[in-house]
Amino acid sequence: MKKTTTVSLSGSIFTLEEDAYNVLNGYLKRLEFHFSKEEGKQEIISDIESRIAEHLRETIKTQNQAVDINEINRIIKIMGEPGEIEGEENMKNDYQNDYRSYRRLYRDTDDKIIGGVCAGMGHYWRVEPLLLRIIIILLTVFGVFPGLIIYIILWIVIPPALTNAQKLEMKGEPVTADNIGKSFNK
Repeated sequence: MKKTTTVSLSGSIFTLEEDAYNVLNGYLKRLEFHFSKEEGKQEIISDIESRIAEHLRETIKTQNQAVDINEINRIIKIMGEPGEIEGEENMKNDYQNDYRSYRRLYRDTDDKIIGGVCAGMGHYWRVEPLLLRIIIILLTVFGVFPGLIIYIILWIVIPPALTNAQKLEMKGEPVTADNIGKSFNK
């Protein structure tokens, strides 16, 4: 019988075995130390905690299931240790490319003209947003296709990329502790 601890990560409650809690707590403390001199330290840590909570929600099958140390180690391997040396980073990138090589569709509110729909679709399809904007304008002007109506519907349906983790997912970049930290410096 193992002791368990209940923790709250990003507003979600999880039950962790004691050794898993110790590993996760140590990881979060290393992250806090690594980003201690960063301007948006709390925001960076909050984004990383949100990402960890997302991974935990994906793997937990029942509400009362306790998370074991193997699951925490797997998540830490995906997220990466802060400030890894180059040799280890290449191995980590291979694992991450296997795990998360897809993009998620979000509106890019940083590169928006109206609502960020074309910019977000540009990231998703790896197409220049200007090309998509021109296509929407031409379809609207020539009336061949209700371009404006489709744009408004997409604006409503596609969620905006609000957090740095979502912005990394939108661009297809691995959501790791270092990448989240780097995105705050941009």
